[in-house]
Amino acid sequence: MYFSVGASFILTLFAAALWGSWMQTAKHLKGYPISGLIFWLYAFSFVFIWIITLILAPYLLPEGIVAASKAYLDIIPRVILGGAMMSMGIFCNVTVIRDVGMILSTTVSSGVGVILGIITSIIEEGIPEKGIGLIILISIVYIVGAITSAYASYMRNIDRGIKNSRNTITLRILILMLMAAFLTNGWSIGVAAGTANGIPPILTCAYMATGSFISVLILSLFYFSYKKMWSTVLCLNEDKKPLIYGVICGACHYGGNLISIYSMPALTATISFLLGRTSSLWTIFWGMYYKEFAGISRKTKILLASSIGLFIVGTLLVAITK
Repeated sequence: MYFSVGASFILTLFAAALWGSWMQTAKHLKGYPISGLIFWLYAFSFVFIWIITLILAPYLLPEGIVAASKAYLDIIPRVILGGAMMSMGIFCNVTVIRDVGMILSTTVSSGVGVILGIITSIIEEGIPEKGIGLIILISIVYIVGAITSAYASYMRNIDRGIKNSRNTITLRILILMLMAAFLTNGWSIGVAAGTANGIPPILTCAYMATGSFISVLILSLFYFSYKKMWSTVLCLNEDKKPLIYGVICGACHYGGNLISIYSMPALTATISFLLGRTSSLWTIFWGMYYKEFAGISRKTKILLASSIGLFIVGTLLVAITK
């Protein structure tokens, strides 16, 4: 363990804040494809995480990265696969949000994602000491909180007279949403495998980042070539700000991953995963900062406040487990 239980709890909440913040850069892209942002996010993350790994390895892995890795050759492929699945899930989720909007996407991904994440963590680690009942209760609280938040966004649009036109789920969209939720669960698959099998967190994080970058690189080579988007993605003869946004996203997304993974041995993967659900709370706070909920009705304000309250209650319940 790199940190105490108390420090790990606080750090994981901070990681969730970073996760709930990186997508805000999408508001400033001005026509730049968000798929390009995802590419730069994971490219920078790969470099960022490995630089940190090489700097800290002499202190955290005195035997060396290669020797430490050889001891876990049977588990590392699962960690890499988890990272690869997660980044592909994020890539797919971008398409889902574009097609049906954030409201439906959030509702489905929150419900399915929490269920898959908890099942995966428990399979790897076993049932937590406090019992499965409390874990199920916390999961339900977070799911209801996310759904309430999504419904508040829906009602906000109605209050403003904005038509919620992107609310039809076709079979293709349903399959894509479920696929995105399944792939994003690669986060739980990778980190739970690393934590449960005693892999040093520094290695778990490094190989997760490696898997994430490899999968996005392969997908991008086909997708951007087919769409003839490389000149746009690389910002050739165009504004270079999207590259800066990619750096910011990588620092928040995989910076949060690093903090969470380094804190995980003190909390267990199951508890860490639950705390990570508070990232949705920060999405709400950012919406309030950008005045996305200005001028809403009293009913919508109650829904929004209820959602925030549910996330807080869920976090307090998680604290009881430790």
